[in-house]
Amino acid sequence: YSAPGEWGKLIGLDRIPEVRTLRSKIKQLTQDEGPQQWSEALCKEWMQSAPEQASILYIDGHVRVYNGQQTKLPCHHVARQKLCLRATTDYWVNALDGQPFMVINKAVDPGMIKVIENDILPQLEKRLPTFVNAEELKSDPLLHRFTLVCDRESVSVDSSHLDKLRHLL
Repeated sequence: YSAPGEWGKLIGLDRIPEVRTLRSKIKQLTQDEGPQQWSEALCKEWMQSAPEQASILYIDGHVRVYNGQQTKLPCHHVARQKLCLRATTDYWVNALDGQPFMVINKAVDPGMIKVIENDILPQLEKRLPTFVNAEELKSDPLLHRFTLVCDRESVSVDSSHLDKLRHLL
């Protein structure tokens, strides 16, 4: 969201670098767990700054087509092209006003229900501010920590998925 002339300041340099320098700096920033840690810190900061928006979260999956030749990704159905193409799936977790809280990328997509159970819920339990304490949750069975809103992809014919999700929330 910054002007290209300001990129140098964004990455810690006094002026905009040439492309070779920019690529090496980006390579340094993306090594190890740096991007993941930065994403987690931003997510926590956003949720703490607007806790009223963090109680209702919208989850949506997006297929991102891969056009490169460096890896062989599995095929996913791309609805807008009505084809199966090599792609990854991104699961975005947003506030209802559209502010993004986190994104989870899956090269091999197990489906939205599995991603919610295995990836999204554990991270939300660690990152979300505490709206309701444990005693209130035990005393009122209808009380919940947060609400997840999903599209039709999260619907399962097997009701055991829904029961498990209700138990986790």
